[in-house]
Amino acid sequence: SSIENPAIIIPNAPDESIVRRLQQGEDYIGLDPAANDELQLRAAVMLPRKSILAEERYLHVAFPVNDHLSSLGKNVQDAYTDYKELSYLRKPLVTIFTLTLSLIVFLTMLASIWFAVWISRRMVQPLQELAEGTQAVASGNYNMQLTASGHDEIGFLVRSFNQMTQRLTQARNASDRSHRLLEQQTSYLTTVLGSLSSGVITIDNDLYLRTANLASSQILGVNLQQRLESSLDALAKLNDNLHSFALLIQNYTFKSVAWQQQIELQQTKGRQTLMCHGTPLPGQTGWVIVFDDITALLQAQRNAAWGEVARRLAHEIKNPLTPIQLSAERLQHKYASLVPPDQTETLQKLTDTIVQQVEAMKDMVNEFSDYARSPGLQFETVSIGELLREVLTLYQSHSNHQFILLNSPTDIRIKLDKNRMRQVFHNLLKNAIEASEEAGKPVDIAISYHIIVQQHMPWLEITFNDQGPGLPQNMVDKLFEPYATTKTKGTGLGLAIVKKIIEEHGGDVWAENLNPEGAGIIIRLPLEED
Repeated sequence: SSIENPAIIIPNAPDESIVRRLQQGEDYIGLDPAANDELQLRAAVMLPRKSILAEERYLHVAFPVNDHLSSLGKNVQDAYTDYKELSYLRKPLVTIFTLTLSLIVFLTMLASIWFAVWISRRMVQPLQELAEGTQAVASGNYNMQLTASGHDEIGFLVRSFNQMTQRLTQARNASDRSHRLLEQQTSYLTTVLGSLSSGVITIDNDLYLRTANLASSQILGVNLQQRLESSLDALAKLNDNLHSFALLIQNYTFKSVAWQQQIELQQTKGRQTLMCHGTPLPGQTGWVIVFDDITALLQAQRNAAWGEVARRLAHEIKNPLTPIQLSAERLQHKYASLVPPDQTETLQKLTDTIVQQVEAMKDMVNEFSDYARSPGLQFETVSIGELLREVLTLYQSHSNHQFILLNSPTDIRIKLDKNRMRQVFHNLLKNAIEASEEAGKPVDIAISYHIIVQQHMPWLEITFNDQGPGLPQNMVDKLFEPYATTKTKGTGLGLAIVKKIIEEHGGDVWAENLNPEGAGIIIRLPLEED
């Protein structure tokens, strides 16, 4: 050993790691720590053997290092140590770094995907809202409004969609208002047409029925509301009256100007007269036909005319009747004793004839007065069954005729003029008896009464039926007109007075021929609802 510093007796020996390196044939040189955190330069080499049996020896040198070199060496040593550690930990670090980078890449990819999805959703959401809004509009929801975002093409589409829905909403509201106004006008027009007493129908250019009010069905006796969209040819096949009515319309609708025509129809109660007016619709889209049942008006005009005639005849005839009768009676009284006996009987017959004819003319004048006088009815509530039985009691002496009263199961009471209605029953029974006597055979007369409901109103229907020869077909419609009679005797005012009294009570009366034989007189009187 050789020691520079005498203070050091023996230098510290190298550690076992250095010895193993030397044994492996490797030299060693390096900075090792010394006392007081200093470094020393250590070198060790294996000395060559002089012989095989010689002991192995190595040379070990240790030099102290100054502070600067010690600091540098320490730094180098630390760096080397770190390097060794890092070199040892390289694979784990690579693995860790690989895992870390893989995780970072994975997270980055996830973040990118999420961001892409978020961006796509943000871009697609307006399109989805547009699609949902389009479906809502297609289903009828025009109030759909979308939230406009951005000023790109999608934002322009959203704003255009909102403008479209607003315009659609405005158009729908305007259409709803127009529809409500049209419904109001239609309801108003329907109410007006339904309250009219005139029949109103419309037909198109192809002669198909489009509309009809209630009065048209009542006048024609056919429910036209159930036959809308039917052709006039199909309606004409329902009955003869509709055939005549349809033929009248077909004859005038080829013209392009308004027309007016009167037509007569044959109904169960007699002849019906209609006044028809046709007007083309605007735009030549069809025709509106207005028709009125003027049968009652014509009958009233005829009744007024006959009443005026009856008043004038009664006035002109009644005045000389009494002087004529008195003069005939005075002639018989004064000259009966003056004429030869063989002429007394002749004078008696002549004066009796004058008196009888004057009495007959007085009866006719009284009938004229009854027909011409204004109604002055005294209404009271009576039992119609009792009134009929009371009248029939007076005819029990007619052994050639049988009167049958078919009682109603309930006692029917009605307000009427008892005396005037008794006159009606007398005239009807008298006419039935006289008609059967002229036919030369006894007739059974059946009288029945019951309640019917017509047009939601209760009516009392009284029927006088006989099994006589019936009425001539040409007299059925004219039977209740003044001076119309089938008898060889009579003035023809009896049934006219009957019709006048019934009409004064607000009722109706008509005649029908029965099958197989006989005639019937039907009276209908309105009943007051309880």
